[in-house]
Amino acid sequence: MTDNSSRKLLFYISTAILALQHTSAFALDWQLRPTLSLTEIYSDNITLASSDEKSALVTEVRPGISLTGSSPISTFDLNYSLQGIHNAQGDSGLDINNQLQMNTDYEFIRNKLFVESSSSISQQNVSNRGIASDNISGDSSSTTISTFSLSPYWTPHFKTFADGEFRVTYDRTSSKGGESSLSDSNTFSQNVNLNSGRYFSLISWSASVNNSVQNNNEGESIRFQSSQLELRYALGREFSVFARGSQSSNSFASNSDSSNNGIAYTFGGQWEPSQRFRLEAGYGNNRFITVEITPIINRLHWITTYTNNDIGLNTGDTWNTELNYNTRRSVWAVTYTEDTVTTQQLLLDEQIFTTTDAFGNQIITPSSNNRNTRLPSFTDEVFVTKTADLSVSFRTGKSDLNANVSKTIRTYELRQVDEEVTAVSAGWSWQFSRQSSSNLTSSWQKTESDGTNSFSDKRFDISASVTRNFLSRLNGSLEYRYTEQSSDDNLNNYSENRITANLSLIF
Repeated sequence: MTDNSSRKLLFYISTAILALQHTSAFALDWQLRPTLSLTEIYSDNITLASSDEKSALVTEVRPGISLTGSSPISTFDLNYSLQGIHNAQGDSGLDINNQLQMNTDYEFIRNKLFVESSSSISQQNVSNRGIASDNISGDSSSTTISTFSLSPYWTPHFKTFADGEFRVTYDRTSSKGGESSLSDSNTFSQNVNLNSGRYFSLISWSASVNNSVQNNNEGESIRFQSSQLELRYALGREFSVFARGSQSSNSFASNSDSSNNGIAYTFGGQWEPSQRFRLEAGYGNNRFITVEITPIINRLHWITTYTNNDIGLNTGDTWNTELNYNTRRSVWAVTYTEDTVTTQQLLLDEQIFTTTDAFGNQIITPSSNNRNTRLPSFTDEVFVTKTADLSVSFRTGKSDLNANVSKTIRTYELRQVDEEVTAVSAGWSWQFSRQSSSNLTSSWQKTESDGTNSFSDKRFDISASVTRNFLSRLNGSLEYRYTEQSSDDNLNNYSENRITANLSLIF
């Protein structure tokens, strides 16, 4: 671990301690869970090579800590693990990796001034070709990603005339190690939102201003800027009409017409006969229609928006939809989104630890998600992303079942290259005795791209494991995993068989 990495880790931990000192006097409930994990791993292809495979035995020691707390004015959530690996990638050396995820929320002035902060450390693939899912196997084509975000915001109430939110955000993303082409970035954002208060009954209004500048240490800065003003007149309890004006001023390297700066206008109306149904539509040089239905309150919700914009980001035809359906034993979710983003924005949103299951229940010992194999190759280029996702989870007696299907299409603004990632995964967890459980998981992923450097890679893995609770705080597990990648580039073809034995202790 380099001195620079140590200083960054110290900064993140110091921030956490500072937040802890602020909130400790008001703490209602703190939960501290130190953990220690010992793992022995055998791989028959430790470098994920296409030929001349090399087997190796890898030892992993992972101490960790989970700390959560809450008070009337604050929340605090920290998960950290120190991963020590001997013989990773079969190099006979000792690698030290940090994984961290922290989120805090502090209320400085009652109902007025708040501060949110977050930070993370993880290891990720620099390329979406020849990808590895963890730090054990593969070559050294990975990098350590560090993120930090600080966001104070003020929520003023101007008597009965208006309510608002004024937010300033600083985000930092950096990568160290490997051959990453991703720039370190500092992003400054300002967001202002104002809504009319109770004084306005028949006529209401809202105004917003959003400005974000991402400064990269290499290359050009990226700016996203927009503002909007809306006036709405109520024709009764069910109907209203509105007039909306907006302005867009974005700046980034592009060879497409997906973003147009200028002034937009929209006139339209809304019909909301009940809390179960809403229909809203507008026409102008920016046009849209939104349908929102909630046929089963608190169990089924579906909202879909179609837009056809001449001004702003994502011009032309775009769709966004979200459907959530919950039963006592199942959770269903369908989403489709279209957005213009950067790799740094995706990394800021990355969840490093799994802390809750599909049903929203807290996981006692959060585990690191390792590397996200669905991330794009690291680049400073802006791209339009279209993502469809379907997930379902069932809980029946002693079994939990889950499945997920997703497809992501990325169009890079400068190179005008399309990249598609299609992924399917499924899992079955079975508590076959009071002290023992089994887990079967499988996933398939296809990544392909057009352009001069076109490629197509397919990756498949399947694993089976058994976990035994020896003592109230001591668990052991044994897992077998098979991974195979096939590619039109022979150097990216590989297969790996892996056996993993683990002991985990909760103090």
